[in-house]
Amino acid sequence: MNLPQSPVLRLVPSASRLADAPELSWDQAQIVERKQGSGPLLIWGAPGTGKSTVLIESTVRRVNHDDVDPAKVLLLAPSRVAAARLRDALSARLDRTVSTSPARSWASYAFDILRRAQAEGLVPNADRVPKLISGPEQDLFIRELLAGHALGLAPGPQWPEELHEALLTRGFRQEVRQLFDRIVDNGLLPSDLVELGRENNRPDWQAAAQLYREYRDLIELKNPGCYDPAGIVRAASELFDANPDWLARERERHSLILVDDLQETGRAVHGLLRRIGTGQEMLATACPDTVVQGFRGARPDRVGLVRDELGANEAVLSSSHRLNQPLAAAWLRIAERIAQSKGGHKARQLDFPADEPTVGPESEQVVSGVVVGSDVQQRRFVAERIMHFHVDRERPLRDMAVIVRTGAQVAAFGRYLVSHGIPVRISAAETPVRDEPAVRPLLLAYRVAVTPELLDAELAVDLLTSRIGGLSSVQIRRVRKLLRAEEIANGGVRGSDELLVEGLQRPAQLAALGVDGRAAARMATVLAAGSQAMTEPGANPQSVLWALWDATGLSTEWATAALREDANGSRADRDLDAMMALFQAAERYVEQSPAASPEAFVEYLLNQELPMDTLAARAESGDAVEVMTPASAAGRQWPVVIVAGLQEGVWPNNRLRGELLGSQYLVEVLELGAASARRLAAVQRMRDIRYDELRSFATAISRASERLICVGVSSEDEQPSGFLDLVDPWPIEDNDGLRPLTDVRRPKTLRALVAELRQANERGANERDSDDRAEQPAAEAARVLAELARNAVPGADPSSWWGLAPLSSTDPILPVDAVVPVSPSKIEAVHESALSWFLQAAGGEAQLDLARSLGTLIHGIAQDLPAGNAEELLAELANRWPALGLPENWETAAQLRRAERMLRKLAGYLRLISAQGHELVGVEQGFGIEVPGARIAALKGIVDRLELTAEGTLIVVDLKTGKNKPTAAQVEQHPQLGAYQVAAKHGAFEQIAPTASVGGAALVQLGDGTDKYDPQFQAPVDPEHDWATPLVQEAAVLMSAAAFITAHDPSANRNNCPLPDVCPLCRGKQVTQ
Repeated sequence: MNLPQSPVLRLVPSASRLADAPELSWDQAQIVERKQGSGPLLIWGAPGTGKSTVLIESTVRRVNHDDVDPAKVLLLAPSRVAAARLRDALSARLDRTVSTSPARSWASYAFDILRRAQAEGLVPNADRVPKLISGPEQDLFIRELLAGHALGLAPGPQWPEELHEALLTRGFRQEVRQLFDRIVDNGLLPSDLVELGRENNRPDWQAAAQLYREYRDLIELKNPGCYDPAGIVRAASELFDANPDWLARERERHSLILVDDLQETGRAVHGLLRRIGTGQEMLATACPDTVVQGFRGARPDRVGLVRDELGANEAVLSSSHRLNQPLAAAWLRIAERIAQSKGGHKARQLDFPADEPTVGPESEQVVSGVVVGSDVQQRRFVAERIMHFHVDRERPLRDMAVIVRTGAQVAAFGRYLVSHGIPVRISAAETPVRDEPAVRPLLLAYRVAVTPELLDAELAVDLLTSRIGGLSSVQIRRVRKLLRAEEIANGGVRGSDELLVEGLQRPAQLAALGVDGRAAARMATVLAAGSQAMTEPGANPQSVLWALWDATGLSTEWATAALREDANGSRADRDLDAMMALFQAAERYVEQSPAASPEAFVEYLLNQELPMDTLAARAESGDAVEVMTPASAAGRQWPVVIVAGLQEGVWPNNRLRGELLGSQYLVEVLELGAASARRLAAVQRMRDIRYDELRSFATAISRASERLICVGVSSEDEQPSGFLDLVDPWPIEDNDGLRPLTDVRRPKTLRALVAELRQANERGANERDSDDRAEQPAAEAARVLAELARNAVPGADPSSWWGLAPLSSTDPILPVDAVVPVSPSKIEAVHESALSWFLQAAGGEAQLDLARSLGTLIHGIAQDLPAGNAEELLAELANRWPALGLPENWETAAQLRRAERMLRKLAGYLRLISAQGHELVGVEQGFGIEVPGARIAALKGIVDRLELTAEGTLIVVDLKTGKNKPTAAQVEQHPQLGAYQVAAKHGAFEQIAPTASVGGAALVQLGDGTDKYDPQFQAPVDPEHDWATPLVQEAAVLMSAAAFITAHDPSANRNNCPLPDVCPLCRGKQVTQ
């Protein structure tokens, strides 16, 4: 295996000096100056009062002045990311090193406890190294269990009937995870939940108890020694309960315990803290009004109880270091709507210096609530505000953040900003690894390496057009044509789909096809590298992934691009982060399942529907706006924050959580008793949900230090959130209390500026003849465009405007002496509108739709069973129908009935001509003849049927599966039938019926929706009045011309134009018109 060599690492002292001590406010200094031995302390504080700073500086002081050993300091945070930030901050302030990181998440700390206990033989199965499974892995285990029950692989729980339709949904698994977490938080066993289910008439709890038992068994079977995040904290507490001496030794290990954001923790953490913190020196911070972990069981209402259990004193931080007075007032209006208990109101005290400076221009509100008319306008407004601060206020993009409620909104806003040239940074924790644009093609390539037969034409196109493949649809079309031409030259008959798949298995063949082929060959090389890696001894997910990634050759390219401070740099930076997360996931998988095969890894990752928490090292990217959810924003701040997506039903989302399986009701039963829990009304539970929404919103708006903009949508379908009026109250006397829609200006991006200047220039040019005043704005726009063009701004130089570009050629599309290919089925189209014919012939044609696929199927059956009866035709249809790959729904059923009707009509027609004495002499008969004229026409095509009548004349029959039936008058000179007669007259079918005269042609309408199958007959073309040959000759002239005229039948609906975007009679115009 060609794995990279492990580098030799050597630790060297940092060349950078220690960070300067921050200037502390008087209330911070009071706490920091407390000496070691002062006892436990709970610190209340609003956002931005410096709670985390107090923890860091208290540690520094006690280490430097009270001789506290830094190795005996334990700093706990609610998440790994928060712990990493605290670790970095503490490391920057301490002038000495420690052997282990003092900052940990609660799950990480519990894991460390179990690992050390396992090393000392204090836990069962001491040979098993404890492991921590992630949330997405937990979701995957539950999904596998539920799917196995649905397939009958194992007897499943007896779920209530009303839940059956929900069992395989992601939402149901989320409810299951919440219930499992509450089970663990409260130390319940499956038998306890069964008993509670009986007592409270909850059969769903009894079913969930069985599922929980199977879930624990599955984890033990697949990953022995594994714990989920909630379970590992409870396991650590149970270990201490069973081993008091071990608990005493654990307390001796820590001289100082610091807990940040205690409000983000739940009952399991509170239990562990009570065990290790009793009688210990401890500092803990809390702000119960800013919580983002409510969905994980955070209990801000219990912070005061934890204080009482530990016998902690209290202190309050009230000096605002982040929020200015308008921002603080907005935050307080939110916080005051949240019920508090046990001292939580103390975290709402905020003091400001008397000489607090004014922030920003007086013309701009520090806090503003805005309503726009649509989601598109909302995203445009956000882009416009970002560029306003960046261009007009000269703010770096890194000073700004966009906060939305959901991961889906993060992706939508991120895509929009990037599309407008605004660099964006999105945390990998917001998107499942499998869905990252850079990761997905590598996973697809991995699947092909594992299972080569999966590679088909659709997957080949996905790979080639991916972030790694990099080809456009036009390039793929050119590659297809080159492969097809090579195939024909070698006498082959395979289609381009099969050739494309084969090409991806032969890199050298693609590389020989020129520029586009070489671009496609890169992906073929990647697939070959993966296949080779799979054959290596000891192959595992890491080695196969590395082979695939190394073969892309993109590492240096993306690393270089990531250094640029533009949208492309932002994308490359995110792509590299995604790759790091992918390799970290592979490393984690190999560590947890060393015996698992490479085949199992791809299914493991592709089945994960939730983002994976990751601390994969990421490079410090350039100047970019961050887009995130409140959970990712917690603990951070930016000068400018835009909170978007404030619509009712979105934020706040007042849908009751945990109601499907009653996870919240379970907590109430355990805490209040069954009788009291039953008396709680739904409105009270709704109130608690709203408190959770208020807390997450309070977290979001309190990230701003200078400017806060909140934006929502008001339209027929959406109503702006009431949170807007809490942030920026709107006077009820203005506009009947309704906040007016805000006009959204053009974002100040170069692309938008160029577009506006070009519009002004064209508008002035068009109006100059009627209004001399239009000349001045147009001239000014032209001068600015010229300046932009001199600086190579895309789109500013008129030479790049398609509307002004000269015609690439004015010659006929075929040389004047060349034979012109003419298809009978296209003659009518070129006569109706030569432009439409040309555009479709050049590739401007819609993808193959169901109607055409159905027609191909019917023609194939008619060809293979040219004399079949109804039973035979319908049986063949049943055999071939699954090949269409249609979903099982009412629309597919309707199409099947339509196909059956067409075949019954075909059977009726075959009975009719048999009774009339017709003899079938040709099916799907190809022909090719030349028709002389102003341009020689190479008339070439395929006829569905050739029939000899009882009188010995030859009739060409065309089967029609479309719904439009021509009139009798139209059939008399039907162009396609006429072309068939011309071909027959010129001897196209002499070898089949050498003595037969042409007896005419006929259409058989199979798809017109009627039960009639009588053919529509076209009489033989009279040599004295030959209308068909001139039609073919004129078609050859039109098809070989230098210009193509468009036309619409005055009686036709213009909306039926096949290509209205380029048709000058419709909306197709030049960009300079």
